[in-house]
Order: sequence, then C-alpha cells, then structure tokens
Amino acid sequence: MLVNFKFKNFLSFKDENSFTMKAKADKSHEENLIDTVAGKVSKARIIYGANASGKTSFIRAIEFVKAFVFNSNNMLNNFKIAVRPFKFIENADNIPSEFELTFVKNSIKYIYAFSCTKERVVSERLDIFYTSKATNIFERSNTTEYKFNIKDVKELSQIVTKNLDNKLFLVTLASWNYEKAKPVVDYILNDLQISYNNNSPSYSFDTIITSGEYEDYKAFCLRILNNADLSISNITYETTKVKNLPNNNGLNNFIKVLSNGNEDTYNQIMETNAYTFKTHHIIENKETKNEYVLAIQEESYGTQELFNMTTLLYKVFKDGNILFIDEIDRSLHPLLVEYLVKLFLDADINVNNAQLVANTHDTNLLNLDIFRRDEIWFTERDYKSGATELYSLADFSPRKNENIEKAYLLGRFGAIPFINGD
Repeated sequence: MLVNFKFKNFLSFKDENSFTMKAKADKSHEENLIDTVAGKVSKARIIYGANASGKTSFIRAIEFVKAFVFNSNNMLNNFKIAVRPFKFIENADNIPSEFELTFVKNSIKYIYAFSCTKERVVSERLDIFYTSKATNIFERSNTTEYKFNIKDVKELSQIVTKNLDNKLFLVTLASWNYEKAKPVVDYILNDLQISYNNNSPSYSFDTIITSGEYEDYKAFCLRILNNADLSISNITYETTKVKNLPNNNGLNNFIKVLSNGNEDTYNQIMETNAYTFKTHHIIENKETKNEYVLAIQEESYGTQELFNMTTLLYKVFKDGNILFIDEIDRSLHPLLVEYLVKLFLDADINVNNAQLVANTHDTNLLNLDIFRRDEIWFTERDYKSGATELYSLADFSPRKNENIEKAYLLGRFGAIPFINGD
C-alpha cells in the first residue's frame, strides 16, 4: 500500500511536492481507511486541476520511477536516463530530480529514495522498518560513494562493483539475489499500476486466459458492466493467431516497426494470440425473450471504455495493488465514474485493500458524502514561474456540510482555469 510519494524537479513540478495517502485526524468516512503498520491510509484519492496544471505530470512522475526500475538493468555506460526535469530554470539538465516512495508490503514499511540527472544516479537510499525504527540498508551519495548496513557489508560491497553510474543500485541488488531489495522492486514493478485514458496495457486478457482465471474474470466483468446498468448477460471470445488475422497492411507494417527489423521478434509477435470479444444481450419483446450477440466494437464507446478497464481492475482488486488513472472520466457518464470510484470504497468488493489515485474534471465527485477532506487534492500551476503545486482540500479546513463542488467552481480552492474574457 502506498503511504507517501515525494518528488521534485520533474516536468512542471519545480519544488518538492508531497502526496500522501496517510489519513489526517478526521473522523469522517473511517470506512475509507486501511489500518497499516504505517498508520491509517486511504483507499482512494481524487485530483482536480485546470488543463495543463500538472495532473498528468504527477502520474508521469510515478511512471518514471516504475520505468527506471524496469529499464535499469539494460542501462549501459553511455545510456541516458529518461528523466524530464523542470525546464524553466538555468542549467536545468544538471539539477538532480528527486523521488521518494514510502509504502507497506507484507506488513513491513519501506522508504526508497533516489535522485538523478540524465547522466547519472546522484543519490539513493533504502530504509526498512522491521520495527518502529528504520534500518538503513544502503545509502549512496555522489554517485559512487556507498554506506551499507553493518550486517551486510561484505555481500553489498561485492555487488556494488556490478553497478554503473546510471543504474539504480536497488535493481542491481535484486538482480544479484539480495533478498532485502526484491520486495521493493516487486512493489514498484507489480503493485504500482498506471492507466492512461482507461487503457489496461499492463495486464492483458491473454494473462487471464493462460492462468486459468477466465471464469473468475468473467464474473467480475459482468458484475461491473451490469451494475453500470448495461443489459449484457454474457461475454464470449474467440482466439486466433495474429498471423491469421485478415490481411491488414497497416497492422503488418506496425508489427515490422515494432520488431525493429528483428525477424525472430516479428515471428514471435505473429504467433501471439489475438482475441475478439462478443457481448450477449437478452432482449424482451412483449412475451418473448431473445438473445442477441454484438461484437464489442458495436457497443457504445462508453461501454467499450468500461470493458477495456476490466482486466486491470480485476488484477488490482485481486492483488491489492494501487491504481493510478489519468482522466478517469474519459467517455464515461459522471455516475459511472462515481460508481468506479466507489468500487474501491466498497469493503465487499475491495477485500484486498486496493487503492485508487485518479485525476478528473468531473466535479460530481467533489462531495464530502463520498470522500474525506484529505482525499480530495488539487494541482495549480503558477503561469508566471511555470511551476505546479500539489495540495489537499484538508489544507482549507472546509465545513463538513459545505458544498465543495460549488466552492471549487467559484475558485475558493484554486486549481481552476483562468479564462481571459478579452
């Protein structure tokens, strides 16, 4: 479970911004909270802000941490780190960007932090809380200076020779089977799930099929769709190989580009499974009932969007992950967006304490009957300096019976677009 995420000098975020899932001393909606060794944390956070205020940049910061961990082992000496610092200052590329994650995994609290430029990792630190006091596993400074936990000095000193200036030592440790680093890498790669425009790239339908989970997934999917008031009684699929799809020069050319001229990669992609989905509807006409079958592409765009989310939602709820969604309201009715958010707050569905962080323009969710005050966040960009600030509704101490939606649209909390009337 995520507790805190701090970051600095990334995209539109110039100064340190701290985003927390940790609950403040507020007695409202305690059913929204999860008890952890790090204190009580929320199941959901929602973020508002004007266009170009930094809502997506916040999610990009989490995505960068995940991507850097994923790619670190592939870094060679001359490879650039794909960090994107705040650009509106002098010498921007030489100022380190900073990131710090605090999370709980398997009832143990971890803090992992690093800073980097495009050329090198400048600093790095891992603390593990086996008790209420932190145990520092390693600390890296000035790129090549390391301090190690006294119990593991010999083992870590040997592994440090395998690391490079532009690689995360955490990943090198995990790759060389240092057990204390593995849960951190696992959390970042597998527990942090990210979705843009309600797509589910990180958990495919093929994974569900090959792991024998289709019936469980289908039951989950139908529950989601039918609770959203859609008359779908069944979902079926057909399987074919990519190479057997109808001739499509555009698809074939795309696969050639994707394989980068590598024949083995091209053939491997062509041998993968492709799935076509059909929805079944029971339609009543006077005294008769008939079943009609539609291709998923014949459904409304909103239904397709909801269906596209179900594989990732299935994984997130099954594994108790944290899901970051950019533009959760895309192509969905406000009541459907509210329904999706409430899935995370529903103890009967969210039995494994999954978490949601989503940004939106849908002000229907600015409602203290749904959220606690510390669960609503805003991004506001200073258009003179170009820098974004991330802050919580709790900073304003609104009354519990206040109309938050109205107050927001009137500009009380900032984070709304400035529209020039000239």
